[in-house]
Amino acid sequence: MLIEYPKKVVLFTGGGGAGVEAIWRLLGDDYELHFADANVDLIDLLIPDDRRHSIPWANSAHYLSSMVQLCEQLRVDVLIPAVDEELLVLASNLSQFCSEFLMLPAVKYVETMLDKCHMIRELELHNLSVPLTYLLNDAAEGVRFPCIVKPRKGRGSRGVRVVSSLVELRLLRESLCENLEDYIIQNKVEGIEYTVQMVADRTGHLQAVVPVKVNLKRGITIQAIVDDNLDVINKCRLIHQSIPTPGCYNIQLMLTADGDALPFEINPRISTTFCLVVASGIDPIAIYLQPKQQKKLYSFTCGTKLQRNWHNYFSE
Repeated sequence: MLIEYPKKVVLFTGGGGAGVEAIWRLLGDDYELHFADANVDLIDLLIPDDRRHSIPWANSAHYLSSMVQLCEQLRVDVLIPAVDEELLVLASNLSQFCSEFLMLPAVKYVETMLDKCHMIRELELHNLSVPLTYLLNDAAEGVRFPCIVKPRKGRGSRGVRVVSSLVELRLLRESLCENLEDYIIQNKVEGIEYTVQMVADRTGHLQAVVPVKVNLKRGITIQAIVDDNLDVINKCRLIHQSIPTPGCYNIQLMLTADGDALPFEINPRISTTFCLVVASGIDPIAIYLQPKQQKKLYSFTCGTKLQRNWHNYFSE
């Protein structure tokens, strides 16, 4: 007699983000999926009403208690946060939750990687090659033009500027004079951009590395293809070996013409290309819940493509 076990209940935050409807289609038969967002109207209407949940903004005094209450109400087994602002709040308050797992890197890892300057310095401490990076108020010796200036904290390419000359840099420094320590200046690396999903189990063992070559980006990835580039995979494995952590996270890097993979951001959460990783044959939730000691990484279907379009909904 076949025994049917209840599906694991999985709650994603950032439910109004790109890729949610694909996650619903790809994983909806395997898990009881729920999606939460501070603006519940942004959650794709493909998701049934009873699986769409409104939560406060992460900076609200009621955010944490509301999340605890929602997880208890839904009997959540796995909580997967997808918004930077909520990561430290959740990672720092695991004791307030009951039995569910938080599919997120360790709190110290989250704290370090959310700050792009601290992230670069942490990689340098482990002798990992990175783009030349300084705080905007530093002398920035060796930085070439054009270069990149961006906030130390932030997401979705917000506040990122390409600076073409020393004159332009001086003007930018003058305009940001009271906030120079909140920005970094970084060499603009020429090459092919990859966004890499790192999949570790809950004990911190790396189980899958899925490189996604970015073909078109508009804040988020619009067109991309899964590409098993060994230079990228080996560099990302080395990063995890140097700074191990449980959970899923995302490495953004540039692959240069000479095969050097230079990471410029590490997002300590799932990325908007999480759905493409699932479409390529990797189930990060199952991997996270069922740690296995294995020498080989999980395989995936190379060449799986992502093309994002928009749906238009009308109502009265």
